[in-house]
Amino acid sequence: MSKIALKLSLLALPLVLGACQTVAAEEAGVAPPVASSEGHALAQAACAGCHSVERYGLSPNPKSPEFPTIANARGLSVATLTNWLRNAHNYPEEMDFYLEDDETASLVNYILSLRDEAYQPPR
Repeated sequence: MSKIALKLSLLALPLVLGACQTVAAEEAGVAPPVASSEGHALAQAACAGCHSVERYGLSPNPKSPEFPTIANARGLSVATLTNWLRNAHNYPEEMDFYLEDDETASLVNYILSLRDEAYQPPR
């Protein structure tokens, strides 16, 4: 390899490596993956008695936030929501049930799929 080609390669290396940098979808502002039907079904079965689990609508229990309100809460992340759902001591009495890890992940993905940059809380 000639000296010029070597110098050009060395100069291009930071650009190439910078293009390979990965950023978590959440940090990049990218919406989480579309939720599985399992997460939606679990939300309907376990949560819909108190919460509105759909993109639009009001919760049957006025004290229970709608899932889009939860999804669009400031600072909410996969980690914080997962932690909250896994720690039963955080639940009100009505939510005193156990979720398996895969159920928790499905429910978290479903809730976060309801995020919307244009979200406006219900009045």
